[in-house]
Formats: sequence, C-alpha cells, structure tokens
Amino acid sequence: MASTRSRRPKRNPIQEATYFSSLGKDKNDFDIKYINSFKGRGVFSCRDFQKGDFLIEYRGEVITKKEQECRSKVYHKALKVFMFDFHFNGNQFCVDASREDGSLGRLVNDDHLNPNSKMKIIRVDGRPHLCLFALKDISPGEEITYNYGDSDWPWRSKVFVHACIYTDQLTE
Repeated sequence: MASTRSRRPKRNPIQEATYFSSLGKDKNDFDIKYINSFKGRGVFSCRDFQKGDFLIEYRGEVITKKEQECRSKVYHKALKVFMFDFHFNGNQFCVDASREDGSLGRLVNDDHLNPNSKMKIIRVDGRPHLCLFALKDISPGEEITYNYGDSDWPWRSKVFVHACIYTDQLTE
C-alpha cells in the first residue's frame, strides 16, 4: 500500500506575507546573484511560484516624508535608489532600505517593461509593510523584478543603457 504524505494547506498569500513580515525574515526560496557592473546584484527564484504568491518584503526603516527629504540631502545618489515612497492612511512615508542588512527586497531590480512582481502595502499590527507578489508564474532561476514606478531612473535612458552594455562587453 502506497503511503500518502499529508501536505500542509497552502497559505493565503496575504497571510504568508503577514507571517514573514511579522518575523522580519525572508523565505529561503531565493538566491542573490551578481549580474554585472551596471545592475549589481539581483534576487533569483529557487522554486516555482504561482501568480499571486507572496515573494519578498521590502524591509527597512519606515520614515516620514520630512525625514526622507533630510536623508536625501546627505545620501550619495547610489543610496537614494533604496528609498521607497508610499502613501499609508493618508500620509506619505518612505522605507529607507539603504542599510545593508541582509534582506532580499532591497536587491530586487527594476523592470518597467516586463516585471514579474508587484509591490503591495499590507498592514501588520497596524503598521505598513511593502510586499512583492507574483504577477505571473515564476520559474526557478528567474530574476525577481518589479516596476519602480514613474520615476526618471537613469538606467531607463536608452543612451545610458547602451553605454553600460557596451562597457560590459569591453570588460568581458
């Protein structure tokens, strides 16, 4: 007689996001890989994810808009990409993930043309948490990406992108 292995019921994606956010930990389902000198590091899936699944929390210090403006004046431009603005309960806040803390969310790269995840705000114990959810099925080895929004990011400029690709080709 074949034994059947009992499976835990799959968690609801919001419940799973709440669980990991409350722990302040990432899932073990991802790898960090160096991509190139232009993109730096990225986060890659180690298993299959289905559309709608919770992936990763974008963790950091939640600060006010005023504090964000102060920090932006002293931060090097390379750190400013780790500042994520959002609205919560009618107020503007920012997650400052500029500190290297081992969390994965801060390493997820921008893809404004074909992202595979979307940022959503969830509430845990009355506080906002920014979480990435799969927009489509994701396979092992696939880089996790999301659209950073309507900003004028330098890497979105065709001239900038072509110059970086050309530079990387020269160093390979």
